[in-house]
Amino acid sequence: MEKRTLTRATGNWVVGEQFWDREAELKLLIERLDEGAHLLLVAPRRMGKTSLMREAARRIENRYLCLHVDLQKAQSAADAIVELSVAAHRYKPLWERTKGVFQNVLRDTIESIEIDEIAVTLRSGLTAGDWQEKGDRLFEILATHKKPVVIFFDEVPILVNRLLKGTDYAITPERREAADAFLSWLRANSVHHQRSIRMVITGSIGLEPVVHQAGLSATLNTLTPFPLASWSRETATGCLNALAAGYGLTLQPDAVREMLDRLGLFIPHHVQMFFDNVLQAARLRGITDISRQLAAEVYEHSMLGLRGHAELSHLEERLRMVLGPELDLLALDLLTEAAVAGSLTDEAAAVLARRHFSDEAPFAIGFAPATQATEPPGRRFCDEWKAPLRHVLAILEHDGYLEKRDGAYVFSSRLVRDWWKARFNFAYAPVSRQGV
Repeated sequence: MEKRTLTRATGNWVVGEQFWDREAELKLLIERLDEGAHLLLVAPRRMGKTSLMREAARRIENRYLCLHVDLQKAQSAADAIVELSVAAHRYKPLWERTKGVFQNVLRDTIESIEIDEIAVTLRSGLTAGDWQEKGDRLFEILATHKKPVVIFFDEVPILVNRLLKGTDYAITPERREAADAFLSWLRANSVHHQRSIRMVITGSIGLEPVVHQAGLSATLNTLTPFPLASWSRETATGCLNALAAGYGLTLQPDAVREMLDRLGLFIPHHVQMFFDNVLQAARLRGITDISRQLAAEVYEHSMLGLRGHAELSHLEERLRMVLGPELDLLALDLLTEAAVAGSLTDEAAAVLARRHFSDEAPFAIGFAPATQATEPPGRRFCDEWKAPLRHVLAILEHDGYLEKRDGAYVFSSRLVRDWWKARFNFAYAPVSRQGV
């Protein structure tokens, strides 16, 4: 049997020959779509959600019309309608009908301008009051297409988070109403067009904790959770060996074991990232035989060095995006405690939360005060740390930073733990060693 080879991924997602394994997940995903399910694709960052969606679309494109809608830059529900419209642009008959929804702003010369300009033009034709009506018309058009339609919505949680919290990360009644309107609109169309349209919703932050914070969990009840786990050790081993074969390297068995032991959790991007660093070291040294010692050196100096920091800093940025500046500081302390002390106990988490939300500090943004202002000093904010702590821990668990083992929180990924420790442990004194 010919040994399979693989080349490095150069973009944010891969399909076809570059798509490694996940056959069981693909089969199950397509099966659920064939059954008419709307899916909430759940996984931490870099687990391969977008690649899974793209490869599924490639395999079913003869039976379905597949639209990919990226909402990462969307600031409003109206922006989401624009992105859905732009996704139809590549399908001429569908685009001809879509243009009718925006006939108030589209000119006869629309086909001669760039896609970015089309988006700007469409946005000018939407107002805060008519995005739902135009969105409903778009769904009606899609529902009457000759093929059933699958809409892959990426980064929905980022948009919902923006709708809920704005730039100051305060959940107001008006913002909650805006988020509720958007999610309820999606839900209503998922129900109304269930036979002809399927939706797959995902993002680089978790949707459930965001909507739960605002009391909007019911808006997700038409979505079937579809969790995507990390690779198995066997799958990660096969990927590393296929990559080595693709570049003329020999990975010694103990080198593979070293790489996988160091990673701990086999997130596809991290496996590829480790090999990329090993390949670079091998090329610079002019060698093709990779030993355990070289793998260990690459991990310490490259994976945990400046290059690794650049790759993994997205973990920091995503936390700040969903939590805001105040809760982000608590999350940083919780993660640093887990990294430096080896685990985060419930007692240590409570100590850190109390420090962030003391009597003198304002209560957490987005959480109503638990006690009344008329209560005596020393009690007024005594419980203000509990709701923020629960919310932050829910985010950290849901988004794959931490998991609970033997009664304490630990990092799911050894790589992320080691990177976090290298990044933040300077002058940090763990609560667990302070006798608090």
